[in-house]
Amino acid sequence: MEDFYINERKKLKTERDILSFMKQNRDIAFAFKNKFDKDYVHIKQHRPDIVASWKYYQEFEKMCEELDG
Repeated sequence: MEDFYINERKKLKTERDILSFMKQNRDIAFAFKNKFDKDYVHIKQHRPDIVASWKYYQEFEKMCEELDG
């Protein structure tokens, strides 16, 4: 059982893995960026403190800015 658990654990993707994938796949990253921008308009306007606390979202936003320009 422990070997099974260890092998399954190795298959999991981390936030860093996903960011790395998106950095290499610009079209996918911007598709998600557009979706997030649309879905998070309200929370960004009314609770920017919450959005600021999303560590990986901030990294994602920074990555998209670097990819864009």
